[in-house]
Amino acid sequence: MERLSTRLWQHASEALGNIGLFATVAVRGYARYPTIDDIPAEDVEAVQRFRTKFTRTTIPYKQFTVTFQRSSGAGGQNVNKVNTKVHMRFKLDDQSWIPRYIRQRMRELESARINSHGEYLLTSEKTRSQRHNIDDCLDKLWQHIERASALPKAPSAEMAQRVQKLQQAEKAHMAEIKKRRSQRKASRRKGFGDD
Repeated sequence: MERLSTRLWQHASEALGNIGLFATVAVRGYARYPTIDDIPAEDVEAVQRFRTKFTRTTIPYKQFTVTFQRSSGAGGQNVNKVNTKVHMRFKLDDQSWIPRYIRQRMRELESARINSHGEYLLTSEKTRSQRHNIDDCLDKLWQHIERASALPKAPSAEMAQRVQKLQQAEKAHMAEIKKRRSQRKASRRKGFGDD
C-alpha cells in the first residue's frame, strides 16, 4: 500500500506540475493538489497581469523598513566597527502592489519569515557592504514573489487518466486488505466453521 500511495502522489505531482507546497484539497477521502480551476478567475487575471509587469526593479523598497546591524563571521577588525548586516521588513498585508493571491501564497510558502506582527522579514549579511546586502535582500524578495506567483498547471488528459487508474487500484487493494482482515477476525469467533 505504501508503494502504491507513493506512486500515486508522484504521478499526481507530475500531472499538476511543480506547484510547491500547495495546501491540498480533500475529495472523497483523497487529497489532491488544487488546479487552476480552484483559483478564482479574478485572482488568476490579477496574477497574470502582475507577472507581465513585475521585475526586480519595480519593487518599491523605499516603503520598507531597513535597519543595519553588525555582521557575524570573518571580516577582521572592521567587522566590529561597521553595521553591514541588513534587516528589511514590511507588513505583507499593507502591500497593495502585490496581488492578494500572491500575498496568500507567500504566507503559506514563507510562513517562517512572517513575525507575530505580520511583518515579512528578510536579512542579509552576505557581503561587507550595506548596498550589496540591500540588493541581496531585494533579490531574495523577488525570488519569493516569483515562486509564490507561479500558477498551477492543468493536468493533461493522459496524466489524469493515469492518476485515476492508480486511485482505483489503490481502492481495490484497500478493499482486499479489509476483506482479508474481516475474514481473519471472523475465523476467531466462537462457532466459526461449525456446520
